[in-house]
Amino acid sequence: MAGQRARTPYQDAGPRTEDRALPAQRSRPVGAGAADAPGKVTGTGVPRQVRAPRPGAARRRQQARRRCGAAAALSAVGLPLLGAVADELDGPGVGLLFAVGSVLGTAAAAVLCSRAGRWWVVTAAPVVVLLTASGVEYLAHPGNYQGKNLGTGVLRWVVGAFPVMAAAVAVALAVVAVRAVAARRRAVPERRRTGRTPAPAGRSRRG
Repeated sequence: MAGQRARTPYQDAGPRTEDRALPAQRSRPVGAGAADAPGKVTGTGVPRQVRAPRPGAARRRQQARRRCGAAAALSAVGLPLLGAVADELDGPGVGLLFAVGSVLGTAAAAVLCSRAGRWWVVTAAPVVVLLTASGVEYLAHPGNYQGKNLGTGVLRWVVGAFPVMAAAVAVALAVVAVRAVAARRRAVPERRRTGRTPAPAGRSRRG
């Protein structure tokens, strides 16, 4: 109509109101709270620092395994050698002290060795016993085993050391069996608690 001023679209829309300010996002300090997932980026844009496993733990476990292996080897060889030397100093030939040292050394090695080393202890026990007995006897009396006498001496060494070899192998097998039964008994409470059977060493749970 005449005499009326034209209204602009802005005036038709009414008085303008300013947009409400968005609430500021709260940022959590780095490392605060245990609910953040490892590697999650916080509100400040700074990724959380993930705590890496201590490198010294694996090294200590490896050193402990090496010490146990060295102790097992020393027991399997050292005790029979000490017994054979003691018998030779007391009189010609190996006897009771050598037999006791061989059995005790094999048992100690079977206790100290790892699970993978049990087979080596069982198979190496007769070889260690025979080599120790024959070696000490030959070094103590080298003149008695020259020429044809060497073959006779070897046969006598094998026959004389056979009972000790059999006893050492029997003790090693008994210790291995006891350790296997004890490991299974320890696995039963874990299976009842977790509902899963522990995977054998060297095999993956997925396999």
